[in-house]
Amino acid sequence: MYVKQKISLLLFLSSLVTACGQIGSRAAAYPEPKLYRLQPGELVLAASEADIPSIQAEDNYFVQVERADLEDADLVVGLFIGGESRAYPVRLLSLHEVVNDRIGEKAIAVTWCPLCYSPVVYDRIVDGQELSFRASGYLLHNNLVLVDHPTDTLWSQLLGQGIRGALRGSVLKVIPSTVTTWEIWRENYPDSRVLSAERIGYEGDLPDPYGGYFSSGAAGLGGAGEIDPRLPAKTLILGLVSGEDIKAYPVDLIREQRIIVDQVGDFTFSIIWDEKQGIGRTFLGDISQDLPEKGMIDFNSLTPVPAQLVYWFAWTGFYPESDLYRSR
Repeated sequence: MYVKQKISLLLFLSSLVTACGQIGSRAAAYPEPKLYRLQPGELVLAASEADIPSIQAEDNYFVQVERADLEDADLVVGLFIGGESRAYPVRLLSLHEVVNDRIGEKAIAVTWCPLCYSPVVYDRIVDGQELSFRASGYLLHNNLVLVDHPTDTLWSQLLGQGIRGALRGSVLKVIPSTVTTWEIWRENYPDSRVLSAERIGYEGDLPDPYGGYFSSGAAGLGGAGEIDPRLPAKTLILGLVSGEDIKAYPVDLIREQRIIVDQVGDFTFSIIWDEKQGIGRTFLGDISQDLPEKGMIDFNSLTPVPAQLVYWFAWTGFYPESDLYRSR
């Protein structure tokens, strides 16, 4: 039983570093996030670390596209670094939540919080030190909390920030990535390598602990408390944070309007729906006048900005004061 929910698919471009290849080529000057101050009782122990073992990826764990045991509707988290593309099936990520990998010289952590529907890929180098990550068993506002080796610092997956321990206040660099269907990823990246369940040691169908969750009305583990009524709890949104200013954009609305130009704080953004890949892309500045009437947009010439794909209830758990973009 695999996760096969057909949803709106959104490119996750929350990055302050230079993106590679087709994901983008320039970094935006952008405010640093605020320091998150953990309050007593906010961390909820939901599982033991042993219940959610991370994957320490090895080269032979990956197979070529034609050998991947995936169906067209299966979801993958994909990325393109230094000329190499890789895909990580969501069905595997739901079981492990963290894959520590290396692409060329780049040490990365592919993280996935199934409760919040939030994929984030991080650079594992912090202050010159290489870290490895795993699920801690804790949740913060229903979101995955990571723990690193060797410092045992706790990190918020959604914020990418150390919240307790030696590296508290440190911020992880985000690697731009995509969550999309296997069919779309395969068509756009036919030379991609894919993390294989069989190569890791699984036999037959994978267990699917979240198979019913994505299509149910349940939000979070045991409920998400008081949910902001402006949207249904599990509406997928793209969230932007610009210093003290925060705003959410429903994915369905992005797809409907094709391009949204808006201002958050001191910055103007353009959110473009990429029909070919079925994803939304977020860039700095008003680029609506520069778009070609026909043909492909050169996304490499644009500047990606920080953004987050996530369920509405999880976003407002961290940012209850968030503005919400509405159709104009």
